[in-house]
Amino acid sequence: RNIFRFKKSSEEKSKKMEKEEKLFRETFMYDKEIRVLATATAERSVPSQRRADLPVTAGEQLDVIDAVQGHAVICRNSQGR
Repeated sequence: RNIFRFKKSSEEKSKKMEKEEKLFRETFMYDKEIRVLATATAERSVPSQRRADLPVTAGEQLDVIDAVQGHAVICRNSQGR
């Protein structure tokens, strides 16, 4: 008997996160372990200029995955993008 019950929505969300992670790794040739270093909140909305940029909405919670050269950081939003 299974004592754990998972909602279908969490299973679907997990599959979507895996798909987004695979796309991220292929797009940016990122082979490091993905771990959350910090959580940040966007202060203002910023539309994406390029396909590789993540559009951000003011107040949105982001997981910081990696800090690269300069002021750039690699983040993930709540949808796993």
